[in-house]
Amino acid sequence: MDPVVDLAPGTERSALARRLADVVRTNLGRDWQRREFQRLRGSVVILADDAVSALTLRFDFGRLTIHEGLIGVPDITISGSSADIEALTRMRFDGPLRLPLPGFRDAEGRAALGSVLRALRRRDLKIYGLMLNGRFIVRLLRVLSSSG
Repeated sequence: MDPVVDLAPGTERSALARRLADVVRTNLGRDWQRREFQRLRGSVVILADDAVSALTLRFDFGRLTIHEGLIGVPDITISGSSADIEALTRMRFDGPLRLPLPGFRDAEGRAALGSVLRALRRRDLKIYGLMLNGRFIVRLLRVLSSSG
């Protein structure tokens, strides 16, 4: 089955929804990210504080539907500014273990990881459900990583 990324009706007005859909569609060209995408099943709510918008990403083994607003009970909730949320897409997961551990010569990877860690430490970026759904969040971040 080919991977599918859909925007629910009315969601195409959201710049963040279009950006996330484009990132995922682009990343599906890489074999390892396609495999991770096909293993995802669950929902993620993304709350962008500065844009006053909420998105629900519903994954179902190779299909992603992005909805405007809150749909159901999410497995993961990510809350923060649009810039902090988009910083998650700049994290690098291209090492041997596919973990966000940039090398010494990878300045861009270190900057992206540092930006996310600073936002988490300042509580500007919050990820609810991280401890209970660790595997799901790692796979989600691997799929969203535009620099893989």
